[in-house]
Amino acid sequence: MKRISLTAFLIFFASLESFAQSQPYDDLTFVRLRYSMGDFAIGFYARYGGIESWQVDFPEAEEHFMRAVKHQTNISTSRNATSFSITDKELFNFAFAYVVEVGFMKLTAKEASTLREWLLRGGFLLIDDFHGPREWQNFYDEFSRVFPDHQIVDVKPTHPIFHCYYDFDEYPIVPGLASIYQGRMFEKGGREAHCKGIFDGNGRLMVLINHNMDLGDSWEHANDYRYESKYSILGYKLGINYLIYALTH
Repeated sequence: MKRISLTAFLIFFASLESFAQSQPYDDLTFVRLRYSMGDFAIGFYARYGGIESWQVDFPEAEEHFMRAVKHQTNISTSRNATSFSITDKELFNFAFAYVVEVGFMKLTAKEASTLREWLLRGGFLLIDDFHGPREWQNFYDEFSRVFPDHQIVDVKPTHPIFHCYYDFDEYPIVPGLASIYQGRMFEKGGREAHCKGIFDGNGRLMVLINHNMDLGDSWEHANDYRYESKYSILGYKLGINYLIYALTH
């Protein structure tokens, strides 16, 4: 995989704000999905001022990432992040969406059917920031309602998504800020990072699943001295690959 020096990265990030102010943003909009939560999630997130699980890192993660996309590619992007509920008909105007903390997701019947329809019509969903066996089981149960007839399979490093812009020889580990602050690379028992996916009947990758990973933190905290820059570099590059693959397939 191509490397970026720390000095180059810091210069790159320092330029993002001034670059964003000087360029028009009129094309790609980064969409975050809002979803329903169960009672456990409501109680858990009540400790954080009543935010909902879908809101974690929003909108700073997306806004930082979109500036990186604008700077590193020729894709014109919207300055601000946007969120839609899964059942909002506006979602069908967009081909790419991002969702986090699916370990707390409890889809309604309408959310499950709408998400299925959007994905089968050509949507691409990037799933991020959920960890450990309990959250995986919750995600698996919920998406079994979206796609009871599709398997969740490993997406191997040889897949084109890891080579469409930057080259990755292996699936990297991108930890969250809290994990790094505590001197470890994992949380909630999720010691090994996994990349999995759901494909449609024609072999198109519809859902990309990052388990035991936290791209959102790598984007949001790129300018935080507590977060190691090498992980932000990985997070930006991996996210750009995901985005370009989604927009070209």
